[in-house]
Amino acid sequence: MARRRAAAMVCGCLLAWSHGHAWAATESFDCLMNPSATLKIGSPVESTLESVSVGRGDHVTKGQEIARLVSSVEAATVALDETRAGNLAEIKSRVARVEAAQAEVNRGSRLQEGFSVTAQKLDELRTQLRLAQQDLALAELNHTVAQLELARSQAQLAQRVIRSPVDGIISQRVLGPGEFVHQDNQIVVVATIDPLFVEVYPPVRFYGLIRRGDVATVQPEAPVGGSYSATVAVVDQVFDAGSGTFGIRLALPNPDQRLPAGLRCRAVFTVGE
Repeated sequence: MARRRAAAMVCGCLLAWSHGHAWAATESFDCLMNPSATLKIGSPVESTLESVSVGRGDHVTKGQEIARLVSSVEAATVALDETRAGNLAEIKSRVARVEAAQAEVNRGSRLQEGFSVTAQKLDELRTQLRLAQQDLALAELNHTVAQLELARSQAQLAQRVIRSPVDGIISQRVLGPGEFVHQDNQIVVVATIDPLFVEVYPPVRFYGLIRRGDVATVQPEAPVGGSYSATVAVVDQVFDAGSGTFGIRLALPNPDQRLPAGLRCRAVFTVGE
């Protein structure tokens, strides 16, 4: 047992003899706490910025308005399409004509039984009924098209309001009110820090000893400090031949967004035999 304890001191790590007769080692590596996502928020359409409602350092939630484009033309189009889509006068008129034509056909059918109306006259009444029904179908189609045009104009108006796709922090504000937005530039940059991604690069000799789902302890540098549990989310299968390392990503929950990103840390693992 003494020889085992002496042999346990390798690579600056302490090995422990477990009840299952397997070696366990505590290893720590340098790491870096990064945002789990950094999003450059732009605009789906080219226009002039009317307002930007957030600034650097602001916390934003998913769906929150970030900026608004000039949209007077689109708003007027929505108002016009709402009027058209809400107009049922043509449909009501066509329904009345169909009802009148149907009544004429019914009356003609009764009169024909008494030979008061000729078959030719009854055919004319039936033709007028079919024409009235087609006019009604066309009016209903026009109303459906008007509703679709309203939905399209509302979608175009909605594109003029830029919203955050995630919860996060504004790390950079690039454009302000009055500036022109192109489709290939961004208005703000949003960083997601819940969870944080902790990047670790241990030597390749530890490959296979650290697996997805393992739990590590992350110890941020001062002035933050403390110890936090994180779960192994990614183990790279492509090594860096130059440094002799491979990448590991830990997912570190940060629900209150108290931990900052961009901070160096130490990641402590318990490595089995």
